[in-house]
Amino acid sequence: MALGQEAGFAMNAGVDLIRIRTFQDGALAAVTELKPDRIVRIWRSHWAQQLPATADEMNTVELVGGNIGEFEGELCFRNDDQQIAVLTGLVPLRDPNFKFSPILHQAHYNVLMPNCETYVVLVNLAGEGDKPARPNRLQVEIRNLAADVLAVTEIEASFNTTCLLPIGDVARRNGVAPEQGLSVRIRGGASQFAVFTVFRNLSSGALGIEHSLPPIYFTEAPFNPALRSCFQKAAFGDLKL
Repeated sequence: MALGQEAGFAMNAGVDLIRIRTFQDGALAAVTELKPDRIVRIWRSHWAQQLPATADEMNTVELVGGNIGEFEGELCFRNDDQQIAVLTGLVPLRDPNFKFSPILHQAHYNVLMPNCETYVVLVNLAGEGDKPARPNRLQVEIRNLAADVLAVTEIEASFNTTCLLPIGDVARRNGVAPEQGLSVRIRGGASQFAVFTVFRNLSSGALGIEHSLPPIYFTEAPFNPALRSCFQKAAFGDLKL
Protein backbone atom coordinates (compact mmCIF):
# COMPACT_ATOMS: atom_id res chain seq x y z
CA MET A 1 0.00 0.00 0.00
CA ALA A 2 2.80 2.44 0.83
CA LEU A 3 4.24 1.84 -2.66
CA GLY A 4 0.94 2.67 -4.34
CA GLN A 5 0.20 -0.85 -5.62
CA GLU A 6 -1.73 -3.88 -4.46
CA ALA A 7 0.20 -6.92 -3.23
CA GLY A 8 -0.55 -10.53 -4.07
CA PHE A 9 1.07 -13.93 -4.54
CA ALA A 10 0.99 -16.87 -6.93
CA MET A 11 2.13 -20.48 -6.57
CA ASN A 12 1.73 -24.02 -7.80
CA ALA A 13 0.11 -25.24 -4.59
CA GLY A 14 -0.25 -28.99 -4.08
CA VAL A 15 -1.52 -28.51 -0.53
CA ASP A 16 -4.80 -29.03 1.33
CA LEU A 17 -5.21 -25.52 2.71
CA ILE A 18 -3.73 -22.04 2.46
CA ARG A 19 -4.02 -19.86 5.56
CA ILE A 20 -3.32 -16.14 5.15
CA ARG A 21 -2.75 -13.96 8.20
CA THR A 22 -2.98 -10.18 7.97
CA PHE A 23 -1.20 -8.10 10.62
CA GLN A 24 -1.83 -4.38 11.06
CA ASP A 25 -0.02 -2.16 13.55
CA GLY A 26 1.83 -5.29 14.70
CA ALA A 27 -1.34 -7.17 15.72
CA LEU A 28 -3.24 -9.96 14.00
CA ALA A 29 -6.19 -8.33 12.18
CA ALA A 30 -7.60 -11.12 9.99
CA VAL A 31 -7.18 -14.78 9.08
CA THR A 32 -8.41 -16.16 5.75
CA GLU A 33 -8.41 -19.84 4.76
CA LEU A 34 -8.93 -21.21 1.28
CA LYS A 35 -8.79 -24.61 -0.37
CA PRO A 36 -6.64 -23.98 -3.41
CA ASP A 37 -6.78 -25.15 -6.97
CA ARG A 38 -3.49 -26.47 -8.29
CA ILE A 39 -2.48 -23.02 -9.53
CA VAL A 40 -3.19 -20.10 -7.19
CA ARG A 41 -3.00 -16.38 -7.97
CA ILE A 42 -4.67 -14.15 -5.41
CA TRP A 43 -4.60 -10.49 -4.41
CA ARG A 44 -4.92 -8.55 -1.17
CA SER A 45 -8.39 -7.32 -2.13
CA HIS A 46 -9.54 -10.97 -2.29
CA TRP A 47 -8.26 -12.32 1.01
CA ALA A 48 -8.96 -9.34 3.33
CA GLN A 49 -11.41 -7.20 1.42
CA GLN A 50 -13.14 -6.03 4.62
CA LEU A 51 -9.93 -4.38 5.89
CA PRO A 52 -8.59 -1.07 4.51
CA ALA A 53 -4.90 -1.63 3.71
CA THR A 54 -2.34 0.13 5.91
CA ALA A 55 1.22 1.27 5.19
CA ASP A 56 2.84 -1.09 7.74
CA GLU A 57 0.65 -4.11 6.94
CA MET A 58 2.20 -7.58 6.81
CA ASN A 59 0.62 -10.69 5.29
CA THR A 60 1.87 -14.25 5.80
CA VAL A 61 1.01 -17.37 3.81
CA GLU A 62 0.87 -20.73 5.61
CA LEU A 63 0.63 -23.97 3.62
CA VAL A 64 -1.14 -26.85 5.34
CA GLY A 65 -1.07 -30.54 4.33
CA GLY A 66 0.25 -32.11 1.17
CA ASN A 67 3.88 -32.92 0.46
CA ILE A 68 5.59 -29.69 1.48
CA GLY A 69 9.34 -29.57 0.96
CA GLU A 70 11.25 -26.61 -0.40
CA PHE A 71 8.63 -24.32 -1.87
CA GLU A 72 8.72 -21.27 -4.11
CA GLY A 73 6.09 -18.75 -5.04
CA GLU A 74 5.74 -15.39 -6.75
CA LEU A 75 5.45 -12.14 -4.83
CA CYS A 76 3.30 -9.82 -6.97
CA PHE A 77 2.30 -6.18 -7.21
CA ARG A 78 -0.24 -4.53 -9.51
CA ASN A 79 -2.06 -1.32 -10.33
CA ASP A 80 -4.15 -0.21 -13.30
CA ASP A 81 -1.08 0.07 -15.53
CA GLN A 82 1.20 -2.84 -14.67
CA GLN A 83 1.70 -6.13 -12.91
CA ILE A 84 5.08 -7.37 -11.71
CA ALA A 85 6.37 -10.39 -9.80
CA VAL A 86 9.53 -11.92 -8.38
CA LEU A 87 10.11 -15.59 -7.56
CA THR A 88 10.99 -16.21 -3.92
CA GLY A 89 11.39 -19.15 -1.56
CA LEU A 90 9.05 -19.72 1.37
CA VAL A 91 10.50 -20.10 4.87
CA PRO A 92 9.32 -22.27 7.78
CA LEU A 93 6.77 -20.82 10.18
CA ARG A 94 8.55 -20.73 13.53
CA ASP A 95 6.95 -21.79 16.79
CA PRO A 96 5.79 -19.07 19.22
CA ASN A 97 8.64 -17.61 21.33
CA PHE A 98 11.30 -18.85 18.90
CA LYS A 99 14.64 -17.08 19.51
CA PHE A 100 15.67 -15.43 16.26
CA SER A 101 19.26 -14.82 15.18
CA PRO A 102 20.23 -11.38 13.85
CA ILE A 103 20.22 -10.88 10.10
CA LEU A 104 23.06 -9.77 7.83
CA HIS A 105 21.91 -8.18 4.58
CA GLN A 106 24.08 -6.55 1.92
CA ALA A 107 21.88 -4.18 -0.10
CA HIS A 108 24.01 -3.57 -3.18
CA TYR A 109 21.38 -3.21 -5.94
CA ASN A 110 20.49 0.47 -5.71
CA VAL A 111 19.10 2.76 -8.42
CA LEU A 112 19.60 6.30 -7.11
CA MET A 113 18.93 8.59 -10.06
CA PRO A 114 16.92 11.78 -9.42
CA ASN A 115 13.63 10.25 -10.62
CA CYS A 116 14.07 6.92 -8.79
CA GLU A 117 14.12 5.62 -5.24
CA THR A 118 15.33 2.24 -4.01
CA TYR A 119 13.58 0.70 -1.02
CA VAL A 120 14.88 -2.17 1.06
CA VAL A 121 11.66 -3.86 2.19
CA LEU A 122 11.94 -5.56 5.59
CA VAL A 123 9.00 -7.86 6.28
CA ASN A 124 9.57 -9.00 9.85
CA LEU A 125 7.57 -11.73 11.53
CA ALA A 126 7.79 -12.31 15.26
CA GLY A 127 4.62 -14.42 15.30
CA GLU A 128 1.59 -14.57 17.55
CA GLY A 129 3.37 -15.51 20.78
CA ASP A 130 5.18 -13.21 23.21
CA LYS A 131 7.30 -10.63 21.40
CA PRO A 132 11.10 -10.92 21.81
CA ALA A 133 12.41 -9.11 24.86
CA ARG A 134 14.98 -7.08 22.94
CA PRO A 135 13.98 -4.34 20.45
CA ASN A 136 13.84 -5.10 16.75
CA ARG A 137 16.67 -2.68 16.08
CA LEU A 138 18.88 -2.68 12.98
CA GLN A 139 22.20 -1.02 12.22
CA VAL A 140 22.44 0.53 8.75
CA GLU A 141 25.90 1.22 7.29
CA ILE A 142 25.97 3.47 4.21
CA ARG A 143 28.99 2.73 2.01
CA ASN A 144 30.40 4.07 -1.23
CA LEU A 145 31.26 1.83 -4.19
CA ALA A 146 34.71 1.18 -2.72
CA ALA A 147 32.97 -0.17 0.44
CA ASP A 148 34.19 2.74 2.61
CA VAL A 149 31.74 3.44 5.43
CA LEU A 150 30.31 6.95 4.96
CA ALA A 151 27.66 6.95 7.70
CA VAL A 152 26.11 4.65 10.28
CA THR A 153 22.58 4.93 11.60
CA GLU A 154 19.97 2.78 13.33
CA ILE A 155 16.33 2.03 12.65
CA GLU A 156 13.76 0.17 14.71
CA ALA A 157 11.30 -1.94 12.75
CA SER A 158 8.17 -2.76 14.73
CA PHE A 159 7.38 -6.46 15.13
CA ASN A 160 4.92 -8.10 12.69
CA THR A 161 5.06 -5.19 10.26
CA THR A 162 6.47 -4.24 6.87
CA CYS A 163 9.16 -1.57 7.03
CA LEU A 164 10.32 0.38 3.95
CA LEU A 165 13.89 1.71 4.06
CA PRO A 166 14.35 4.36 1.30
CA ILE A 167 18.08 4.28 0.54
CA GLY A 168 18.36 7.71 -1.10
CA ASP A 169 16.36 9.44 1.61
CA VAL A 170 18.27 7.73 4.44
CA ALA A 171 21.58 8.69 2.81
CA ARG A 172 20.61 12.35 2.49
CA ARG A 173 19.40 12.50 6.10
CA ASN A 174 22.85 11.26 7.14
CA GLY A 175 24.81 13.74 5.01
CA VAL A 176 25.63 11.42 2.11
CA ALA A 177 24.88 12.22 -1.56
CA PRO A 178 23.24 9.12 -3.06
CA GLU A 179 24.09 10.09 -6.66
CA GLN A 180 27.68 8.87 -6.18
CA GLY A 181 26.44 5.27 -5.93
CA LEU A 182 25.97 3.48 -2.63
CA SER A 183 25.66 0.10 -1.01
CA VAL A 184 24.11 -0.54 2.38
CA ARG A 185 24.83 -3.19 5.02
CA ILE A 186 22.01 -4.00 7.44
CA ARG A 187 22.56 -6.02 10.62
CA GLY A 188 20.59 -6.94 13.71
CA GLY A 189 16.93 -7.52 14.43
CA ALA A 190 15.01 -9.94 16.64
CA SER A 191 12.45 -11.41 14.24
CA GLN A 192 12.26 -13.52 11.10
CA PHE A 193 12.88 -11.31 8.08
CA ALA A 194 11.97 -11.56 4.44
CA VAL A 195 14.11 -8.97 2.64
CA PHE A 196 13.77 -7.75 -0.93
CA THR A 197 14.43 -4.60 -2.94
CA VAL A 198 11.89 -2.44 -4.77
CA PHE A 199 12.85 0.20 -7.33
CA ARG A 200 10.26 2.95 -7.82
CA ASN A 201 10.07 5.46 -10.63
CA LEU A 202 8.90 8.58 -8.80
CA SER A 203 7.43 10.09 -11.96
CA SER A 204 5.34 7.17 -13.22
CA GLY A 205 4.97 5.09 -10.03
CA ALA A 206 6.29 2.02 -11.88
CA LEU A 207 7.95 -0.62 -9.69
CA GLY A 208 10.67 -3.23 -10.18
CA ILE A 209 11.54 -5.96 -7.65
CA GLU A 210 14.88 -7.61 -6.91
CA HIS A 211 15.40 -10.48 -4.49
CA SER A 212 19.03 -11.03 -3.46
CA LEU A 213 20.22 -14.33 -2.09
CA PRO A 214 21.27 -14.21 1.60
CA PRO A 215 24.88 -14.90 2.68
CA ILE A 216 24.14 -18.59 3.45
CA TYR A 217 24.03 -19.21 -0.31
CA PHE A 218 27.66 -18.09 -0.65
CA THR A 219 29.32 -19.57 2.43
CA GLU A 220 29.03 -22.84 4.33
CA ALA A 221 30.26 -21.23 7.55
CA PRO A 222 26.85 -20.89 9.32
CA PHE A 223 26.34 -24.65 8.97
CA ASN A 224 29.90 -25.77 9.71
CA PRO A 225 30.62 -26.10 13.47
CA ALA A 226 34.32 -25.48 12.89
CA LEU A 227 33.66 -22.20 11.05
CA ARG A 228 30.45 -20.94 12.64
CA SER A 229 32.00 -19.04 15.55
CA CYS A 230 34.49 -17.27 13.26
CA PHE A 231 31.70 -16.29 10.89
CA GLN A 232 29.50 -14.97 13.73
CA LYS A 233 32.39 -12.95 15.16
CA ALA A 234 33.26 -11.44 11.77
CA ALA A 235 29.64 -10.65 10.95
CA PHE A 236 28.34 -9.46 14.34
CA GLY A 237 31.31 -9.15 16.74
CA ASP A 238 31.38 -5.33 16.61
CA LEU A 239 27.60 -4.91 16.52
CA LYS A 240 26.28 -2.86 19.43
CA LEU A 241 22.54 -2.17 19.47
